[in-house]
Amino acid sequence: MTSGCAPGRPVLYLAKTWLFVWEQHRPGGCRCVCGAYHGGDGVCTAAAEPGLLLRVVSPGGSHQGAADITDLLPLCGSCYTAIAPLAGPPRPG
Repeated sequence: MTSGCAPGRPVLYLAKTWLFVWEQHRPGGCRCVCGAYHGGDGVCTAAAEPGLLLRVVSPGGSHQGAADITDLLPLCGSCYTAIAPLAGPPRPG
């Protein structure tokens, strides 16, 4: 699923045990929680770039129930590049 993404830049799907999300506290901001996703420091304050998108998938389990997935989360180029090697294909839903 790459709808709304930049040409040649797929939506990233990142599996995490616990589902962490972040809010955009300013329009167009990346706001990636870097420590939870790709080992960066703090929260990214760079501007998000059009078409660089992430969805975080939690497989579910005894504490969470069924698998869960975030809405599309916009990223800046640096966070997208850092997360891309950690991402996998979309999971069947």
